[in-house]
Amino acid sequence: MRRIFITLIALCTLSTVSAQGWLDKLKKVATEAVDKATDGALTQLAVVGSWEYSAPAVKLDGEDTLTSLSGSALSTTLGTKLEGAFAKVGIVPGACSVTFNSDGTFTMPIKNRNLTGTYTYNNEDHSLTMVVGQSEKALNLKGFAYISGTNLQLVFPINKLTDFLVNIGSSVSSLSTITTLIKQYENIYLGFEFAKPATE
Repeated sequence: MRRIFITLIALCTLSTVSAQGWLDKLKKVATEAVDKATDGALTQLAVVGSWEYSAPAVKLDGEDTLTSLSGSALSTTLGTKLEGAFAKVGIVPGACSVTFNSDGTFTMPIKNRNLTGTYTYNNEDHSLTMVVGQSEKALNLKGFAYISGTNLQLVFPINKLTDFLVNIGSSVSSLSTITTLIKQYENIYLGFEFAKPATE
């Protein structure tokens, strides 16, 4: 608790420190506890910057799901299936990244495409909305952002994730088995886990 208290003081007094600086200072702190204590301010600061895709992300919320004996196995199974679906559109380590700029814009290179748009983050519920493109056909993608240790997780309801993959050229059928797996559960969110580039 003492470390958390010291970190909260730093968050309040060193507002000019970069997002990467916050991450460096928080590596040995209980990140989720600090984020909760600051009403999501940690994530709001830390999401700004460049991130490299590392693996699928599966977030299981809700007491029934988390306490289920099959919860861990379900998470592993979903992660494996997502990995295959993502690979079909070039979302693999080394070929996909995302940069969130402090002005509310983002870029997301994926294989031979470079998605751009705007984003907004609500620290009260960790919701992050990405608007991909700038035309009338822009994709509105609402999900959630979490800092897990020093990694960033972007997760979405299955229907939003499907919309995103279709937008970049994936077959919806590649997610049919995942949909079957999760239809009996509530509050399961799927998406991407990013890490800071090794050079930072």
